[in-house]
Amino acid sequence: MGVAGATAALAMVLTGCGSNAEAGKVGTVEDPVTIRFAWWGNDSRAKTTLEVIKDFEAANPTIKVEGENTEFSSYWDKMATQIAGGTTPDVFAMSGAYPSEYASRGVLLDLDEVRDQLDTSKFAEGTVDLGKIEGKQYTITAGVNSMSMVIDPKVFEAAGVELPDDETWTWDDYAQIAADITKNSPAGTFGTTPMSNDSFLAVWARQSGEELYTDDGKKLGISEDTATEWFELNKKLMETGGAPSASQTVEDGSAQPEMTLMGQGKQGMKISWSNQMNSYSGSPLVMMKMPGESKTPGAWLRSSMEYAISSKSAHPKEAALFINYLVNNVDAATKIKSDRGMPANTELKAAITPLLKESQQKEAEYLDRIAEMDIEPPLPFPAGSSATMEVLNRFNTDVLFGKISPRDAAKGFIQEVNSNLG
Repeated sequence: MGVAGATAALAMVLTGCGSNAEAGKVGTVEDPVTIRFAWWGNDSRAKTTLEVIKDFEAANPTIKVEGENTEFSSYWDKMATQIAGGTTPDVFAMSGAYPSEYASRGVLLDLDEVRDQLDTSKFAEGTVDLGKIEGKQYTITAGVNSMSMVIDPKVFEAAGVELPDDETWTWDDYAQIAADITKNSPAGTFGTTPMSNDSFLAVWARQSGEELYTDDGKKLGISEDTATEWFELNKKLMETGGAPSASQTVEDGSAQPEMTLMGQGKQGMKISWSNQMNSYSGSPLVMMKMPGESKTPGAWLRSSMEYAISSKSAHPKEAALFINYLVNNVDAATKIKSDRGMPANTELKAAITPLLKESQQKEAEYLDRIAEMDIEPPLPFPAGSSATMEVLNRFNTDVLFGKISPRDAAKGFIQEVNSNLG
């Protein structure tokens, strides 16, 4: 079941969205309340999360937590199946357009109902509002990240290309630098790879004074011209040699971070979520602002992962206490560190920063730079937009393979996404 299938299954949700435990049951040490927590990620994240769960249970002996880890590629399909079948976890991870999608269908608890169990008083300015949809608090951010440009200085040095000035560089500069790196590097090393991601497209739109979606969420806000220019950039990168072939780009896009060209030390620049830089293996990397940010900034601090509670959970207060532990407890933070993004709790961020690897500290510094720009974040991506990235990727792939022109791709992309939103 793909994204569209997951969305269709979600639409079948009626009333059975929660735990099967008896409503109102009060836990005791001998007979504790049990809640379920679902998230996505690799084995390393699962191991850390299970350790944090054990710590929480030790501090809260009346609450037991059953952890459910799933790879990202199948997480949303699994969630849709559970929601439709009435077996939704009490607490679950969210991201992207899914909070809007789920909130619009009554799946998420209004967290105002458990505000006494959730403390956001130490969150950085604006980060609490990242979980608000139409004025209601449906999620709590697990950590923040932002779109960025990851740079491999060794690739630049080997190619004899100077590092860019990220306060002034443009997208034309980016394309030229990418071509120069490929030209002056051994076969198999490239300047960059095209990034097909709806959040990157949102940054691109904002740099042009537009938003990816209209304020009412009923259609795309990006113009056909601006979308066309985005597809043209990706095509230009490949045609000028700055990026690999279409087939290699598709292969690289589906690879695990350490197996990508960037992960193997064979790529100079990569547009990436800031917290993903730490997933790439190889030589030490640096993080810069994307091109075009000096004129009209487009990047913003967003939730890399969010926590929500099922509206049908039999134990919403216990679920909220668990979320509160994840986002406010220093012991939990020292284990999780920046794996789910930088903590929104400023005291926790300060506490873990000395514990971070050099690359993670670079991420923290980059996010501070983005925060200092005081950029207004866009509204949460609307209900119906969870399939946007799949649609965007499909049209971009067709452009790279020469099956469709950038202009026709823009038209087709806008038409299909607007149909999903309508």
